[in-house]
Amino acid sequence: MGKGKMLNPQFRLHNPQSKKVLLVFPREKGVKYSNDTLYPFPMLGLTLLAAQFPKHYEIKIVNEVIEKIDFDMEVDLVGITALTCVAKRAYEVADQFRQRGVKVILGGVHPSLLPEEAKEHADSVFIGEAEGLLDLVVRDFEEGKLRPFYKNRQWADLKEMPMARRDLLNRRYSPFFKAIETTRGCPHHCDFCSVPVINGKRYRMRPLEKIDEELSAIIRKKGEYLFITDDNIIAREDYALGLFDIFKRHGVKWMAFATIKIAKNETLLQRAQQSGCVSLFIGFESLLQTNLDNVSKRFVDVKELVHSIEVIQGHRIGIHGSFIFGFEGDDPTVFRTTVDFVQRHCIEIPSFSILTPFPGTQLRKRLEDEGRIFDHDWSHYDMSHVVFQPKKMSVRELQEGYLWAQKYTCAPRSILKRLLWGPRNHFFYFLMSNFALRGAQMAVIRRIQKEKIGSFAL
Repeated sequence: MGKGKMLNPQFRLHNPQSKKVLLVFPREKGVKYSNDTLYPFPMLGLTLLAAQFPKHYEIKIVNEVIEKIDFDMEVDLVGITALTCVAKRAYEVADQFRQRGVKVILGGVHPSLLPEEAKEHADSVFIGEAEGLLDLVVRDFEEGKLRPFYKNRQWADLKEMPMARRDLLNRRYSPFFKAIETTRGCPHHCDFCSVPVINGKRYRMRPLEKIDEELSAIIRKKGEYLFITDDNIIAREDYALGLFDIFKRHGVKWMAFATIKIAKNETLLQRAQQSGCVSLFIGFESLLQTNLDNVSKRFVDVKELVHSIEVIQGHRIGIHGSFIFGFEGDDPTVFRTTVDFVQRHCIEIPSFSILTPFPGTQLRKRLEDEGRIFDHDWSHYDMSHVVFQPKKMSVRELQEGYLWAQKYTCAPRSILKRLLWGPRNHFFYFLMSNFALRGAQMAVIRRIQKEKIGSFAL
C-alpha cells in the first residue's frame, strides 16, 4: 500500500496477531444479469464463510455488483468465490492481488468444477464446501504452507453451521429481505444442473431449533420478508412442515424454491399458505414432455401443469416460473408457445434462460462428445447467450427467440395483464418485483443485441 494512504476502516489493526482477509464476489464492471435488482438480496455464501474464520481475524466482504475493490488495501489473504459467468473477472482480481504477493484462494462453483484451470490464477483452490476444512486452511496459511487444493472427503454436517456474519454486508443490500439456508443437496439428476455435483445428492438438514434460533436473531418484527435459499424446500415433508411452523411463529412472509410436486400435497400447500408463503420458485423448464424426459426430469408431467398452477395459486401462493429454451425438442415455435402459456395462466414472475452446458454437468459432456459447443468464453455462460448448436433451430433463432420472450413478458402491458387477470395474490408484491427486475432484464436485452456474436453465422 502506498505511503499516505489511509487504511480501510474495517481493517484497522485491533490485534497485532490478527490477519486481514478480503472475501470477494466478483462482477465485471457495467454487466447486469436478468435477476439483478437495485438492492441485491443479502448474500449467504461469503457471510457463512466469514463466520468460520478465527475470531481475531478481521474480515471484509466486497460484492462488485455494488462496490469497488481497493486493490491497494492492506490485506493478508484474499478469498474469491466464482460462478462460471464471472470466472474471467475472478481470475483478473486474483491475478492483480497475487502480483502484490498477496495469497489468493479461489472457491465456489466454477473453481470446484474446474480446479486445475482455477489453480493457474490462485495459490490454492477450495473444492466444494468449506465447513469442516477451513481450520486446516487457516493453519496452513499461518504456517506459510498453503496446499494447492483443498477438498472435503465428506459432505459437511449442517448441525454445526455457524450463524452468517450479516454484519459485514454493505448497506446497499436490500433492507426488505432476509435470507437463510436450511438444507443442502438434491436427489434429482437433471442433466443441465451442477447442484448434485457441488452439494451432493443426499438431502442434508439443519436442526430446526437452529433455524428458530437464527430467525429470533434476524427477524425484528412480524411481516418481514424471508428468502430461503435451499434448492427444494419440500424435499422432506416432515422437515418442511417443521419449518413452516417456525415461519408461522415468527410471522414472516417467505419465498423459496420448490418443485411442481407440491401441488399434489394438500397438507404442504395449506401449511405453507398459513405460515406466510408469498411465492414459490418452480422450475417448469419446458412444456414438452420429451424435453423433460431427456434431461432426467421425468417427475414433471406436462399434462398436469395447468391444474397444478391453479391449485398453487388457489392457495394464495404466487409462482416464479422458470423456463429454459434450447432443449433437443425445441423448434422456433417454442418461444410463442411458452409466452402464451405464461400469459394465459398468469405466472406472476416468469423467468427465461437459454440452456447452458455448464462444466461438470452431463449436458456438457454430451454436447462436447457431439462437437456442438462452439463458444468457450465463460462470460457467455450466463444463461442469456447461446454457446452451442441447437438441434432444431439455428443459433440466431434461439438467441433472438429468447430475447423476444424476455422483452415481451417484461413489458409493462404484459406484467399488468398477468397480474390483473390472475388471482391477484400479493398483488403489490408481485407488481414491485416485476418492475424491480425489468430494469436488469432490459439491460441484458440491450447488451446482447449490441454484441456481434460471430456464432450467428453458423
